[in-house]
Amino acid sequence: MDENRPLDELKSINFRVHTLASSLFKGATQYYGAHFGVGLPEMRVLSNLGSEGPLAAHQIVALTAMDKALVSRVLTMLNRRQLVKSSAPKSDPRRRTWQLTRAGRDLVGRLRPEWRRREAIIQAGLSEDERTVLSDLLHRLFIASEALRANEAAGLKAASTPAIRKRARSGAENGNASRVGAVGPVMDASFTASRIVSPPSAGVGLRRARSDNDA
Repeated sequence: MDENRPLDELKSINFRVHTLASSLFKGATQYYGAHFGVGLPEMRVLSNLGSEGPLAAHQIVALTAMDKALVSRVLTMLNRRQLVKSSAPKSDPRRRTWQLTRAGRDLVGRLRPEWRRREAIIQAGLSEDERTVLSDLLHRLFIASEALRANEAAGLKAASTPAIRKRARSGAENGNASRVGAVGPVMDASFTASRIVSPPSAGVGLRRARSDNDA
């Protein structure tokens, strides 16, 4: 840990959580990448598919607390390696679900003992009661963080909406002025009427993160 950092920052819970997460991520990436050819994101997806069975992409996003785009990239990569496969009913191709292949199940079976072994080493200094309390505290912090993120996102969206509308109105007014200048002061009445009555084109019409595989 950097001793040059301010003391209040070193004592910050958020800072300590970030540094712990960074250490776990780098350690997992190093170890599992060298021995199994997968990183932590791939392991999370594989673990949840192994535990929960066939899942839709949005369910994997909720279970892993990973970004939707990242989950999509991981699934594509695992599919290329024939570790997962997808299926969808012909009646609704959008209801696609993902599941492990035989090779994927074999890999998860080899990974799980390693997850548990490394997790046990990391948590060796904690009693059973301390592990229970820590797990509960981390979950409560996660819920609070997600609530703050959602509230801030809603605030940013609300604040940006008037500005977006203002820019749209300004653009429309500038566009209308350009058209008027090009057509001239006298406009065809039928053209004007058609512009007014023409309809606009139609528009194009879960969570507690799993943590048993993060060691």
